Amino acid sequence: MKKKITVENLLCVFIILSPILDILSFIFRNTFHTNISLSTFLRPIIPIIAILYIFFKDKIKIKLILAFMLYFVYGIIHLVLFQFVKTGSSYSGIIHEAQYIINYSFMIMNLFIYLYIFNNKNTDKLKKSLTISLSIYIISIYISILTHTSSSTYIEGMGYKGWFESGNSISSIFILSLLVIINLLKDKKYRYSIIVIIALAGIYLTTLIGTRVGLFGFILVFAIYAFSEIFVAFMHKTRINKKVIIGSIGILIIVVSVVGIVGSNTIQRRKHLQSIEGNIVDEETNEQSHISGSLLEIKEKIDNKEIEEGYMSEAAKQSILDLYNYANEHEIVNNDMRKQQLIYNAFLLKNQANPLLILFGNGYMANYRELVLEMEIPAFLFNFGILGFILYFVPFMTIFIWALCYALKNIKEIDSETILLLSALFISFALAFLSGYTFFNASTMIVIVVICTLLESKCKN
Repeated sequence: MKKKITVENLLCVFIILSPILDILSFIFRNTFHTNISLSTFLRPIIPIIAILYIFFKDKIKIKLILAFMLYFVYGIIHLVLFQFVKTGSSYSGIIHEAQYIINYSFMIMNLFIYLYIFNNKNTDKLKKSLTISLSIYIISIYISILTHTSSSTYIEGMGYKGWFESGNSISSIFILSLLVIINLLKDKKYRYSIIVIIALAGIYLTTLIGTRVGLFGFILVFAIYAFSEIFVAFMHKTRINKKVIIGSIGILIIVVSVVGIVGSNTIQRRKHLQSIEGNIVDEETNEQSHISGSLLEIKEKIDNKEIEEGYMSEAAKQSILDLYNYANEHEIVNNDMRKQQLIYNAFLLKNQANPLLILFGNGYMANYRELVLEMEIPAFLFNFGILGFILYFVPFMTIFIWALCYALKNIKEIDSETILLLSALFISFALAFLSGYTFFNASTMIVIVVICTLLESKCKN
């Protein structure tokens, strides 16, 4: 038992438990209608055990204390500044803002734990754990669909996301996990089980979930896999595995055929968004509005000086006017909220012109509900400041750049798994930028941490 109960095995159990904790969180929140669930308290237990193990066993106590103090002091200053910039129109309060600080700090702690514990260790068990975790996600989603208990991906009732909070997060978990485990197709021991997992995941991602990440991400997985095999064969001057090329083309044909014949919730969602674009008319121009309906109402109130005192800062008002002018000039689609959020937040930082807010962030939850920046990487920079960007995102970017340089330096020895892992980490950045709710989501975050750990181990070995 002592040999089995190791820190490495506990961390693998933590990966396997992620979907179960997500389901527990969903059921708890939707039953009791609260932001805090039982999984909020259960999820940190294993990482806390691991960090305490490292703290008391190894001689890096001072470094760990300094790192803790750095993140703690940043968090306190950020929250103090948040209280100053918070207004009546802010989406939420300091408790919700603190949740983001805690989650992102927890993410960095997990990154350190996995890199430290699995340094020069066999990482195969991480891949197996991720395979089991993905299987639990898939099985639970199909059960929820068959029992008619699945939640909808979108408020219009389109798509299925099972017993989970976010469709985009589920899509991200599936795509990133598939990029890690798809190379196991070469292992006869796991080949058939991996084929079943890929088939079930493919049906769900391309036809049922309704997200662009799911549909295009699944196609991208096989495109990257085929490219990695061709590239490695070319570098090693060996024969190209024809089964991989034929299989990848076959998958693409099947996906296009199924989507064309059966249909896809993703395409249905895109058609719905296009159909409602012309529903909002700007009375000032008598043309289709280029910002959302609620933002247009606020803009008109600002023009008529009807905004009550304390509801919105002067910088925020000016930023909405700047957004309106920019959106009209560049003909932004009125339901493309991510683009509107990005433009507004860029103008807001410029109009605030406050060095402290540039350094420590102007608050993620301090904005009006529709203007809370969903794109995570810009949010790290705008809402959490230069320091927040360095503390929360730069560690992942550093690992990617280091691994990429290492792979290019040893390009003649590169294998397909290294290319897949590099692609997975880069795609996680793209998802965080384009889709959002990637690094903040605890389960997506743990998949990214596993990718970083496998990538570091691959480069070192």
